[in-house]
Amino acid sequence: MTKQLCMSCKKEITNDPGSVIFTCPACDKNKIIRCKSCREICAKYTCDCGFTGPN
Repeated sequence: MTKQLCMSCKKEITNDPGSVIFTCPACDKNKIIRCKSCREICAKYTCDCGFTGPN
């Protein structure tokens, strides 16, 4: 199994309460992986399709 890393800070999210994985709302193909810390500070991330969040 591959490690799941936050798209913003590259921290491994295994057993990280508050982390999320969801499908990109723009392309509906790629996974967006976010740790709790980056979600709380609204750190930017970019999907491979070019979508950038949080807006």
